[in-house]
Amino acid sequence: MKKELSTKKELSTRDALEVCYIIFEKNCQKDALKTFQEKIYLSDIPHAAFAKEWYAFVFGAIYHGFSQYAPAFMVLEYVRSIKYFLKEYGYAEGEITAFLDNQFQAYIQLIIEEKVKECPALFYKRLLDKNLSEADKKSVIPLSGAMAMLVANCLDIFEKYDYAKD
Repeated sequence: MKKELSTKKELSTRDALEVCYIIFEKNCQKDALKTFQEKIYLSDIPHAAFAKEWYAFVFGAIYHGFSQYAPAFMVLEYVRSIKYFLKEYGYAEGEITAFLDNQFQAYIQLIIEEKVKECPALFYKRLLDKNLSEADKKSVIPLSGAMAMLVANCLDIFEKYDYAKD
């Protein structure tokens, strides 16, 4: 029986982290994020607070997809690299630690436990101190859809690669 050769592109740790960063950038571009905030009817929330919550979710979605396919050492490098990503977005050292311990940890816990459908509730609780049942449905539905699609998209992206054992 012949062994099939993989047609997947093999990523080094550096290349894999670059893919993670590209996914983050594509989902967190400033103007697009402001438009998204308006489209889900949360314009009355300060953009900085909205962005911080969204960043945490995006990092969590990337982590989940990446951790399903990449070797553990690469996933660990991704988590370490989040600090550098956040520095590029103007976070101070103390803010980075608080972000990782609070927002990121909260979303990643739900995503790992396959409770993505609970992420919008967490989002509204953290941003508006409201339960999901108190939030406007015209806001909840597109946010829930965007979150579910991002998690699924990350899984699809990382499945398409092989990972070097560097």
